[in-house]
Parts: sequence; C-alpha cells; structure tokens
Amino acid sequence: MSAIISIEGKHASLASQEEIADGIRVAREVFARNQADPMACALAIAKMESDQLLTREEALLCVIWDEAEDAAFRAVTLGWLSRDVDIKIAVQAEAAERLAMAQGA
Repeated sequence: MSAIISIEGKHASLASQEEIADGIRVAREVFARNQADPMACALAIAKMESDQLLTREEALLCVIWDEAEDAAFRAVTLGWLSRDVDIKIAVQAEAAERLAMAQGA
C-alpha cells in the first residue's frame, strides 16, 4: 500500500517547503531502511495510543515510527533556535487506494 507522508502539528506552518520536503524524505528513508509500511506503523501507533495490547511486531513498528518521526522532526527543525515545537509526521493512503477501500474492493 502506498502512503502519503505529511508534516503536521501546531508549528508545522513555520517550516519552509524545503524543510518539510527534507523531513518527509528522511522519514521515508527510515521506513525503507527497516522495510516497514508507514501505514502499518501508523496503525500500530494508533493501537498503542488507545491502550490496546500490542503484538511484538506492532511494538517494533512503533519503534520504527518513533525513529522516522524523530528523523523528520530533526530535519524540519535543523537550524531552528527552539526545539520546543509541535511537529510530527502523519500518514494516509493514496487517494486511489482510499477510494477502493471505501468501495469494498
């Protein structure tokens, strides 16, 4: 499944397009290096945040998500004077895949 990665958070609007592109690029590199689907990682994080019990694989996906989010945060805020900012990654399915899932394909 293809995923669209974006940068979100209260302070995301302060980042330049170049900083955002760098953040997305390094997040994708982390997912690729770990051969992890960003959507699977996002689902594991959602499960953890709702206090559900995780499998070992889901726990590992959460670790990969944290690594990707940290890498993206550092890339986006490189050179910023403050690190007390709200910036995080978000993932969603490609538009065509969302439509197919909605239609039950």
